[in-house]
Amino acid sequence: MVGVWRRLSQGQQDLLLAAVIGLVWFAALNLINGTGLRPHNPAVSVVTGVFLVATVAFVRRIPRTMLVIVSVLYPFLYAAAGTGLAAQIGLTMFGQPEISDAALQSEIHLVPLLVVGYLAASAGVRRFTCLFFTMGSLAGLMIGLPTVVAIVLSHVNRDILLGDRYRSLPRNVPSLYSYIDVSLFVFAEALICGMVLLGADARRRRKSVALLEQRNAELVRLRAVEAERAAVAERTRIARDLHDVISHHVSAVVIRAQAADRVADQRPEVLREAIRWIIASGKEALTAMRETVRVLNTASPQIAGDTGSGGGTAPVPDLADVARMGERLKAVGIDVTMELPPRQRQLTSATDLTAVRIIQEALTNVMVHAKASAARVTWQSGPQGDLLTIDDNGNGGPPPVNVLETARRSESGRGNGLIGMRERATAVGGTLAVAAGPLGGWRVQAWLPPQN
Repeated sequence: MVGVWRRLSQGQQDLLLAAVIGLVWFAALNLINGTGLRPHNPAVSVVTGVFLVATVAFVRRIPRTMLVIVSVLYPFLYAAAGTGLAAQIGLTMFGQPEISDAALQSEIHLVPLLVVGYLAASAGVRRFTCLFFTMGSLAGLMIGLPTVVAIVLSHVNRDILLGDRYRSLPRNVPSLYSYIDVSLFVFAEALICGMVLLGADARRRRKSVALLEQRNAELVRLRAVEAERAAVAERTRIARDLHDVISHHVSAVVIRAQAADRVADQRPEVLREAIRWIIASGKEALTAMRETVRVLNTASPQIAGDTGSGGGTAPVPDLADVARMGERLKAVGIDVTMELPPRQRQLTSATDLTAVRIIQEALTNVMVHAKASAARVTWQSGPQGDLLTIDDNGNGGPPPVNVLETARRSESGRGNGLIGMRERATAVGGTLAVAAGPLGGWRVQAWLPPQN
């Protein structure tokens, strides 16, 4: 049943609710018509029911129009039906009235004004406008009724009067005003004012809920975008790690194999030694690759998004791994000296991982591109951050001006190692520069901010 109601449009809901209210209202009038609860003039209850049904049916679609119609016409028709004015001007549709006094016959007859005030304010009509029309309508009804009764009694056709109640009413206006219940009037005005304010508050709450729903939808969208961005960043970082591991190890293996091949005929023992070294280095590379692939297969988006905690899920190298990088270059004929932090230091932060990968990529470039015979790695760590310096004596000459920018714009695929190092440094808030070094080759120098 609730699902059917929600599938209806607002107009259909209003019409259905109005039909139910009208059915209940007029069925109740019919039930009490033959009892002691029967009103003195049932015609005014019929007028009240008609206006109540029309208000519920149409006020949310045309709130301002219904506010004006109900506020102006309801008091007029109520007075005309309840005082004999309608019968006197020839409208017999309301029957011949029986009047017991010159006041509101029942407090329930305020319902149309209460409902139109609440629903109009809830539909967006300004509170002042709703209060002006509804409170003014009530004032006109309660104050105007004695005046209408006095007019009817002064010019009434005695043939249309029913019963003796008319004879008990005074015929002058001042005396008829004594029938106004001031306390009821004040209470009714306060009640109407409260209903209008409740309607305005209901509209404010609906707008707040709609705004919150809109913001929640935007937050959900942004969260999805951020999760995707974090996942892409994590995949990119793991891809860089995989590239660094493969590039470093495989380059060393290829160079060592080429060197062994050149002397294989003259010095077979060198070939055997090279093969043993290649086997060990290959196993080490495979282990590192398996660890990286395992992370790639098992990392969840939530963990993957945690890129600020030392990579979160990536395999974390230690200083021994950094030292082995130098040993690997020595094995292919490059004399590497290293000045590293104390061995007891644990490499667990994002800055440490970035430093290791920059050193690894720089040494790979020395091994593959520099044609160097010597290299020097210095890792200085202090309160101002970490300073990495990798020098080589390569014979390729000094780096070109703006080598990083040139590498970034290159479409040939060369220079990705330099760009990767700079992106790694930038990701943790650091910088990277490439310039001519004191050994005659290149100098790669990176500054990384202090660890938190």
